[in-house]
Amino acid sequence: MQVKRRRVLALSLIAGLFISVVYLLGWSTFFEIKQVEIRTSDEANRTLIAGRLANADLGLEIGDSMGRINVRAIKRFLQEDQWIGEVAVERNWFKGVVSISVSERTPLMSIERFAKNLGQTQTTREFTDEEGTLFSLPGDLASKYRGVPLLRLESDDFEMRLSALRLFGLINQSLPTREITATSLATLVSESQVGGGAGDGSRSRWIEIKWGSGDEIELKLEVVTQLLQIKGNRNARTIDVSNPELPIVS
Repeated sequence: MQVKRRRVLALSLIAGLFISVVYLLGWSTFFEIKQVEIRTSDEANRTLIAGRLANADLGLEIGDSMGRINVRAIKRFLQEDQWIGEVAVERNWFKGVVSISVSERTPLMSIERFAKNLGQTQTTREFTDEEGTLFSLPGDLASKYRGVPLLRLESDDFEMRLSALRLFGLINQSLPTREITATSLATLVSESQVGGGAGDGSRSRWIEIKWGSGDEIELKLEVVTQLLQIKGNRNARTIDVSNPELPIVS
């Protein structure tokens, strides 16, 4: 009988403790929100994000319970904007501070796409990161990345976009590139800077390099490098390595 009574008492204490904790975290004013801080790389973006959060019912009002914050809902809501990458939400229970850290996607290139509508060609411009994600940036942030290289897409094909980004990543260090065109024939063309190296006596200039498909880029880059080392090619305007075994210089 005493053992049973002790067991009932223990269960009652545990249940009471559980209810107290739930109340303390979920409804008590002891752990209430006193401040919401937003951390981001740009003050204008901080203001923009704060405005979005203020108009959303996410339990982030001053005086709301810290325990009732839905972290996943906050992340999901903010990432509806494609330009927002990672979102982290932290709670300082004793100070009543909710910290929301937001990192913007970093544009690798700007995207220029062409589409025909009623016989007219329309152009749209967005940004893309290394994963091929398309997104627009708020005004101030868009101005910051105005100088990133341009990618022209004649067809909206994700695999072609990734091929162009991979090409850029492989060639840009040795051949600084300001523009890549992905044609409707699934070929890649870059406008790259060559020459101007120490001791080669040549001025830097922009040339067109036709890479063909996105295959064998390492081999094609090696062929281009070798061709540019030939004195007779210093004034070349176009190099075609669509077939790396039969390159064309003009």
